[in-house]
Amino acid sequence: MTAIAIALGVASDAVPAIAGNGSVDYTHSTTLKKDSCPVYENFPKNGVPARSWTKARRSPNGTTYHVGVRYTYKGYALILDYAAHGDPSWGFISRDCLRDPRAYDAQQHPLPDLKAIGGKSQTKAVPVSADHAGKKKGALIHPTSVGTLRSAPRSFVIGNVRPGDPFYITTAHCGHHTAQTWILGYAPKSGRWGYVEALHLPACQ
Repeated sequence: MTAIAIALGVASDAVPAIAGNGSVDYTHSTTLKKDSCPVYENFPKNGVPARSWTKARRSPNGTTYHVGVRYTYKGYALILDYAAHGDPSWGFISRDCLRDPRAYDAQQHPLPDLKAIGGKSQTKAVPVSADHAGKKKGALIHPTSVGTLRSAPRSFVIGNVRPGDPFYITTAHCGHHTAQTWILGYAPKSGRWGYVEALHLPACQ
């Protein structure tokens, strides 16, 4: 975990914060109001496996854990688990579990569902699925490591993929790409179209 994320672990519940997770991600730091809650790797809905990890309100030595709210949607908040060691570190938690489940804009105004701070601190709409206009499911490939599913390259997290998960790209073959290239496809385990980095997809390297 980066030094800036550690610093945010003691941030005020009332002030939006910025957390570092490989790049700048705007989150609002808050704590749990229950002893523990599940954090789902993908938005809970019919047909999506309920894969999750348990987030405790306090650490074994009694320190209060903080998480970062990125955006909200239908009773859930997408959070960054500051204390997570490795991936997944982003997931969906019930808003009822959080002391302050809201996302905020750059002026600290609460935001409605599917609104979040984007580039240049501007408020942007969060797509629940990547734009795939004109695209159809093509070849089936599989990630070999845990990765985030994004609404666009380097954009909002909308889910996670795990090793062995099916991922349908939009072409017959993925071709050869750098590890940092974002590949569009359909992830049945999340029920979303989204982008996954090629570093998780050997078929694309």
